[in-house]
Amino acid sequence: MPQTSTATVGNPHLAFLSGGGELGRLIAAFDWASTSIGPIGGWPQSLKTAISLILRSRVPIVMLWGEDGVMIYNDGYSEFAGGRHPQLLGSKVREGWPEVADFNDNIMKVCLGKGGTLAYREQVLTLNRTGKPEQVWLDLDYSPVLDESGEPAGVIAIVIETTAKVAAERWRAGERDRQRQMFEQAPGFMAMLSGPQHVVELTNAAYMQLVGHRDIIGLPIRQALPEVEGQGFFELLDQVFTSGEAFIGYALKAELQRTPGAAIEDRFIDLVYQPVRNPAGEVFGIFVQGVDVTDRLIAEQALRQSETQFRTFAEAMPNHVWTATPEGLLDWFNPRVYDYSGARPGELDGHGWADILHPDDIAAASDKWQQTVAAGTFYETEFRLRRHDGIYRWFIARAVPIRDTDGAILRWIGTNTDIDDQKQAAQALLQSERRLQLSQNAAGIAALELDIASGTVVGSEGFWGLWGLSPRDSVHISVLENIVIPADKDVRSNPETREKGTAVPAVEYRIRRPDTGELRWLSRHIDFVHDETGKPVKMFGVMQDVTDRREAQARQELLTHELEHRIKNILAMVAAIASQTLRNTDIATASATFNERLRALANAHDILNKTRWTSASIREVVDNTVATFPLEQMSISGPALPINPKMALTLALAVNELATNALKYGALSTPDGKVAIEWSLQPSQDKPSDIRLIWRWRESGGPPVTPPSRRGFGRFLIERVFGTDFGGTVRIDYHPDGVECVLNAPAPQLPTAPY
Repeated sequence: MPQTSTATVGNPHLAFLSGGGELGRLIAAFDWASTSIGPIGGWPQSLKTAISLILRSRVPIVMLWGEDGVMIYNDGYSEFAGGRHPQLLGSKVREGWPEVADFNDNIMKVCLGKGGTLAYREQVLTLNRTGKPEQVWLDLDYSPVLDESGEPAGVIAIVIETTAKVAAERWRAGERDRQRQMFEQAPGFMAMLSGPQHVVELTNAAYMQLVGHRDIIGLPIRQALPEVEGQGFFELLDQVFTSGEAFIGYALKAELQRTPGAAIEDRFIDLVYQPVRNPAGEVFGIFVQGVDVTDRLIAEQALRQSETQFRTFAEAMPNHVWTATPEGLLDWFNPRVYDYSGARPGELDGHGWADILHPDDIAAASDKWQQTVAAGTFYETEFRLRRHDGIYRWFIARAVPIRDTDGAILRWIGTNTDIDDQKQAAQALLQSERRLQLSQNAAGIAALELDIASGTVVGSEGFWGLWGLSPRDSVHISVLENIVIPADKDVRSNPETREKGTAVPAVEYRIRRPDTGELRWLSRHIDFVHDETGKPVKMFGVMQDVTDRREAQARQELLTHELEHRIKNILAMVAAIASQTLRNTDIATASATFNERLRALANAHDILNKTRWTSASIREVVDNTVATFPLEQMSISGPALPINPKMALTLALAVNELATNALKYGALSTPDGKVAIEWSLQPSQDKPSDIRLIWRWRESGGPPVTPPSRRGFGRFLIERVFGTDFGGTVRIDYHPDGVECVLNAPAPQLPTAPY
């Protein structure tokens, strides 16, 4: 569609659009050749005349021309179309408003097809004018437009939106309904009286209840309520109607017959007679409004009697008694309060009671009182009150609201009870319990109490920590039983032994702490409390973590066994050394050799004692063993590999044997002789991933070497014992230039258990 307007001045085909506003310009510029009605130049005069009239109207009007109902409309309709304009111009009506296509199709059939007219008032349609569906109310008038031959060629539609009017009327109707409901449901009685005879025109339910549900609508008030004659109410109505001044009365007595044939009842009412005027200011009726206060007056009278009885009772009580208004202001105290405080009557009223309250307690007591008054609930708190001699004592204060039949608070009644002695006793008990608790904590002792029937366990402050549990008020016994390891379940108590009171008094068992997973030993001592029949009802006891003691005992036992084992090993080794040394030799030589071997053994023991017999270094064992030999002729190299005690003893004896033989017969027997001791970790030739210890003793520069003619203890010790204790093999080669001893064994690992 072109966006530029075309001037209508000077164009005879567009003259009918002059004065047509914005839509006149849009129609002139529109490409009508693309529609079924064709270019403007070919439009019939009947269409032009109708369009000219439409464009000059302020009322929203749309022309639906031809079978397609091509839409041509004025500025008023464009405002009604909203976001659908200007796309609607030149569109087919069924396509332009697809959401109401069926509705418009019926319009075209009736008005165009049959030449009929249609009119709708407050027609509800759902249109999409702003991008979302909305309900609109419309007044619609449809008429056919005749062509030059007198046949219907189009339909002209006048569209008046009444949505706002309908909404307002509905609101007003709803408001009237709400007002009628409010009038009918009002708690007070209401009536409308008309004219000087005060004819009853309207009443609500409360008024009908007051007069006994008599049929009084349309009756003059004197005829409707004859029993009221002579009580002054009719005269008051006459006065209000004549003077135009309202009347207000309180607690007025009215004698009414509330049900036909029943006795006259005395009712008390609060009453308003309000004159009602017409636009000219003349009184034409009276609006009656009031409340039946009979029940309230009876309750107030009963309350006054009750208060008299209450005060008589309260003044005789030894406790402090006080009352307060519904708002919480204290307004009365019994004599005990004044005797205690030394205050004069009236001095404590309102907020004055705070004068005898301890300064540290004022804020908390006041806040709680205000919260209680606001909530209308039971009040209880503790505070200190100053006695007439200046001493403060603890009191517990309680108060309850007194309500009427409707639940409204009439007043508060409260008491103050002296609890200072109980407070002091409780404080002393608390301190005693705290001292006991601290003593238990210092000793690592926790207390427990078990209710046998329920299985509930209550523990002291340190009880939960022993079991690896977070602090809590109580726990079921099954929770604790599940923490004990299964192997010790027969050691602890069980339901049967607890119910019979036969549980072992003192036991020790292990638990798996749920918080850390540690295994801990607990010691438990218990006793039972029985009822009058002798049945156990409570189990009391103390518990202590004895893990450290248990572990110390275990270590002591281990040390004892280890010492026994070591002594046996040492004695066995000494016996073996002695047996081999003393065999086939003279006493002097055997004694010297035996001493040397014991010295080597002692040196190894000294090294192991430094590490509590856990491990020793190869370097340290070698250095200590050769310390008495010519060190200047010896070279020692190798890493400080740790070995177990058994290996250390064997290594010391082997080095001592090799050094002694070298000193007697080998490289150390001459000044030029040398001994090289070296060791290292090397990959195995057969399996590179297997690390081996290669330890080597190599002599050089000594006298020529000849293999020995017999195998002595020294050689047996080196070849058999040395290799076996290291888990490997030992090879001794007697090279002409010097002896070589090689140990090939797995890389040593530190021991994980006593050897």
